[in-house]
Amino acid sequence: MKLSDDFENDTVKSSISLGGMLAGVLVFMAILVIVVIAVNKPKGSGQNQMAQDQNNTTKTQETIISQNDDSEYPIGESTLVSDDLDFWNMYKEDVELDKTLDHTSERYAKNLQEMEEEAKEEDLSENGTKTEVILPDGTSQWVMVNAFIQKNNYDYVGLVYEEPYMRYYADGKKVSKQGIKIDDSYGTIDFQQVEEAGIDYCIVRLGKRGYATGAISMDENYLNYITGAKEAGLGVGVSFYSQAANEAEAVEEANLVLQTLQAAEIRPDYPIVFDMEPVSNDSSRTEGLTKNQLTAIAKAFCNTIRQGGYTPAIYGNKYWLLRKLDLTQLSEYNIWLSQEKDVPDYPYEFAMWEYKQDARIDGITGNVSMSISFIDYEMR
Repeated sequence: MKLSDDFENDTVKSSISLGGMLAGVLVFMAILVIVVIAVNKPKGSGQNQMAQDQNNTTKTQETIISQNDDSEYPIGESTLVSDDLDFWNMYKEDVELDKTLDHTSERYAKNLQEMEEEAKEEDLSENGTKTEVILPDGTSQWVMVNAFIQKNNYDYVGLVYEEPYMRYYADGKKVSKQGIKIDDSYGTIDFQQVEEAGIDYCIVRLGKRGYATGAISMDENYLNYITGAKEAGLGVGVSFYSQAANEAEAVEEANLVLQTLQAAEIRPDYPIVFDMEPVSNDSSRTEGLTKNQLTAIAKAFCNTIRQGGYTPAIYGNKYWLLRKLDLTQLSEYNIWLSQEKDVPDYPYEFAMWEYKQDARIDGITGNVSMSISFIDYEMR
């Protein structure tokens, strides 16, 4: 026999069993629905969406590149092939480029050096405070220009050369005289033809002193030359080739010239020239003399000529005048410059200029030395 409590317990137990069954059914149905949905969902839809997003991003980047990149081959459009990535060829081209650059660098360095040397040479004069002297051995030397010696004021724009004549013009007027230097070596001269050829004067050598023995000899043709030149209407000057070893010998040479001219009753129109030059390829009695000794010798000769009533002059090239003589002691005498150049670069005053030594003139056989005088001595 069952009591009431027993019935209630049975009822409760039955309710609990039914609710658990219902919950389990619902859970099962939910799982089933999820499985069905998962099974029926399209495959790869997430990957397609990612790919689509990537395609959109790529297209956006390509659009930006196409708008901003000016290169021949923008990104993504390269035409390179495997041969273009040949590293050996790449290095070969680099080597050839290096050689080209090296050659260019060498040429540039050479041109720069030449320009620097030219600039250096131009600057060696230091704005005219130095002048270049060519030594007997062919080398050059820059020497200071003495500020206390009178400079020449010739405007060389006025020099006009017409082979073999050099003429000098000032204010549109020719102010120079054309001359020649002659000695016994020329033999017979037709001075009329010489004058017609355009020569104005000649300097005739009277004699010379031997550079080895010291013996004096007179030129055989000097008198004929002087007479013939004067008869043709040429101005005449005379010279003496000196190898005086001291002042006494220089005075002896000058007195001999004066006596010769007086005996022949000849008065030169142009200067009486002291001509002392270095001896080439041989020793001479004057080669060991100092600058002071050579200056004293030249001064002694010129003073004697001046005392005799004539105009003295000193002949020499730029080297002789600037390196062998002290011109500060000889400033009162005229200078006859010997320099074969288009334009002389002797800085000091000079009266005559021997510019060519191998000219050909009608009336003279062989080459002759040509000079111009910036002074018309015949008008003095």
